[in-house]
Amino acid sequence: MNKNTQVENVGESLTEAEFSSAIEALKQAIDPEMGVSVQDLGLIYSLQIVKKDKKRQLHVLMALTLLGCPLTAELQTIVKDAIMTYSDFTNVLVQIDPTIVWDPNRISRLARISLGIS
Repeated sequence: MNKNTQVENVGESLTEAEFSSAIEALKQAIDPEMGVSVQDLGLIYSLQIVKKDKKRQLHVLMALTLLGCPLTAELQTIVKDAIMTYSDFTNVLVQIDPTIVWDPNRISRLARISLGIS
C-alpha cells in the first residue's frame, strides 16, 4: 500500500509510473454528491493489472461512503471515464466491494478542508 494514497498496488502489478498515472487520473473522478474526488475521499482501495485475452485490464476496487448509494453505477462510470481519459489505460473494470466498510479517516487533508471537516 502506498502511504501517500492509501491505495494498494495488488501484486505490484502496475509499474510505478502506471500507478502514479492511475492515481492522478482518479483525482479527476469527482463524486457528484460530495464535489471531491473519489481518490481524496479514500474510496479507492486497490489497483491491479489482470491479463485477459492477452490484454492488460486495470481492475479498480472501491467502496462507497454509503451502502445502497443511488449513484453506484454513475460513480463506476465516472471512475472508469477518468482513468481512460487521464491515463494510458484503455481497458478498465471498476468494482465496488459491498463488504468494505468505508472509513472516513481515509479522507485526505485537502478533501477535509474542502468539506469543512476537522
